[in-house]
Amino acid sequence: MKSPGLYWRTLRHLTPRQLIYQVWNRLRGRPRLNWTSADANVPSLPLPITFTLLNQSVTFTERIDWNYATNGKLWTYTLNYFDWLTPPEHGSTLTPYPFSGQGGDSIRDGVALIHAFIQQTNDLRDGLEPYPTSLRLLNWRSFLLREGIQDSFIERHMYAQTALLRSRLEYHLGGNHLLENACALTMMAVHFQHRLWFADGAKLLANQLHEQFLTDGGHYERSPVYHQLLTGRLLDLYAVLLTSSWVTDATLIRYVREKIAAMLNWLVTVTFRDGSVPMVNDAAYGVAPTTAGLLAKAAPLGFRPTQIQLTDSGYRMLTTPRLEVFIDVAPVGPDHQPGHAHADTFSFVLHIDGQPVVVDPGTSTYQIGERRRWERSTAAHNTVTVSDQNSSELWSGFRVGRRAQVTILTDLPCCVEAAHDGYAYLGDRHTRRWTLLDETTLRVDDCFIDNNLARKSHLYFDHYLYLTTEQQVVTLANCAVQFVSEKPLSVNLTTYDQALGFNRTATASCVSLDVPTTVMTTLFTVRL
Repeated sequence: MKSPGLYWRTLRHLTPRQLIYQVWNRLRGRPRLNWTSADANVPSLPLPITFTLLNQSVTFTERIDWNYATNGKLWTYTLNYFDWLTPPEHGSTLTPYPFSGQGGDSIRDGVALIHAFIQQTNDLRDGLEPYPTSLRLLNWRSFLLREGIQDSFIERHMYAQTALLRSRLEYHLGGNHLLENACALTMMAVHFQHRLWFADGAKLLANQLHEQFLTDGGHYERSPVYHQLLTGRLLDLYAVLLTSSWVTDATLIRYVREKIAAMLNWLVTVTFRDGSVPMVNDAAYGVAPTTAGLLAKAAPLGFRPTQIQLTDSGYRMLTTPRLEVFIDVAPVGPDHQPGHAHADTFSFVLHIDGQPVVVDPGTSTYQIGERRRWERSTAAHNTVTVSDQNSSELWSGFRVGRRAQVTILTDLPCCVEAAHDGYAYLGDRHTRRWTLLDETTLRVDDCFIDNNLARKSHLYFDHYLYLTTEQQVVTLANCAVQFVSEKPLSVNLTTYDQALGFNRTATASCVSLDVPTTVMTTLFTVRL
C-alpha cells in the first residue's frame, strides 16, 4: 500500500490537462476500431513464423497473437509497431526483418502480416493504443511506398487508424508519446491530403516541438536514445513536408528544420568518439538509429551539425585528446513527465582513448520488478548513495515522487561542480566536482555535510575490462583509479550485469566502497 504522501509528491507535478485526460481516458476505456469490411484476397501467412524482438524470440504456429503479453508490454508494443518491416539504415545496429517464416520473401510476407493484423482488428488491445498506432502507421506507409505496393484495403485501414489516433491523442501522458502522435497525424494527413487532420497535426507538432526541446537542443526527457529516435522521426517528416507539393505551410517547414538542426547539434555533442551515446536514463542498445546513421540521413537535406555548449539539458562533456567525460547535472526530467528518469544525479561516463571505461549499467527491461527497480536506482549509477536511499524517489516502473534539485556552482570547459538536495530530508547535501587536471587525469571530489550517515560510492566498468585492486588503487590496462580519503578505505571489487540491450546482459566489474568521511577524492590517471 503506497502512502498518500507518495501519491501527492508524484501527482502534484501533473498539468491540469494531464489530470483531465487521465480521468477521461479511464472513463472511455481502451481504444477500439470497429472494422467490418471483408477482405476477399487475404495473402497466406508464412506459418509457423518466429519474431525476434528485444532479444526475445516467439514462434507462432497457427495464428499470430498480436496481444501476446508473456514478454511484457514493451514486447507487445514492438510487435505491433511493425518497424520490423523497415530495413535498418546505414550504420544502424537494428536487426533487418527480425521475423522468419516459411515464405522466404520478406516483401510478400510483410504484406501478409499487415493483412493478418487487419483481420484481427476487433480483438486488438495494446496494439490500438495511440503510441503503437502512431509508429505502425508510419511504418506501414514507409513499407508500401518503398516497395511500390498499392493495396486499397490496407489504405482504408490506415485511414481508419488515423481517425482513431486523432481522437485518442495522448494528452494524459505528454512527452515523446504525444510528439510521436503529432508526427504520425501530420504525416498521414499529408498522405491522405486531409486538410483538417493536417491543421490539427501541424498545430500539435509545433506546440510539442516548442515544449519538448530545450534551448541547447536536447529533448526534455533527457534520454540520448529517445533523442535519436525522435531525430530520425522528425527527419522523415521534414523530408515529406519539404518535398510535398500539397504542403504550403512554409512557417511549419522552417520551424521543423530549426528544431532538427538544434537536435543534431546536441546529439553530436554528446556522442562519444566511438559513435555511441551515453546509456543514461531509459536508454538501451539496438533500439534506435545511430548518430552516424542520422547524420547520413540528414546530410542530403542540407544539415551540417556542429558541437555546441551544453546548457539547460543539464549534461556536460569534458574532453581532452585521450579523455571523454559525460556528466549528469541534469534534472530528472520534465516535472510533469519523468517516466523515463533514473535516480542518477551526479553520475558520469568515462571513455579513454575512444573506448568505454566507466559506463552506465543501462536499461534491460521496462517490466516492473527487482531488475527494473535496480536499474533506475542511485546504487546502479556512478555516484554516491546515502543511507541506501535513492537521490530521487522512484516507484513502480515509471513513477517519481520527490525529485533531486541541482544547483550548478562551476561550469567551465575543464571543471564542473554542482550540489543537489536529494538527501536533504536526511539532513545531507551532496556536492561533486569533476576536474580535468591535465590531458590524462580526471579528478572527482565528493563532499557531504553530515558525518553520521552511511554513504557508499559506486563505479561500474565496461564488461570488456579486466580489473585488479591493491590497497586503494584499481588498475586497468589503460588507467589507474585511486581513492583518497582522510580515513582508510576498503575497496570492494564485485560484479554486476551490464545491459547490452533489452533482455540481454553481460557480467562486468563494479567497484564499491564506503565513504567514511564527508570528503573523498577519486583520481583517474591514464596509463602511458
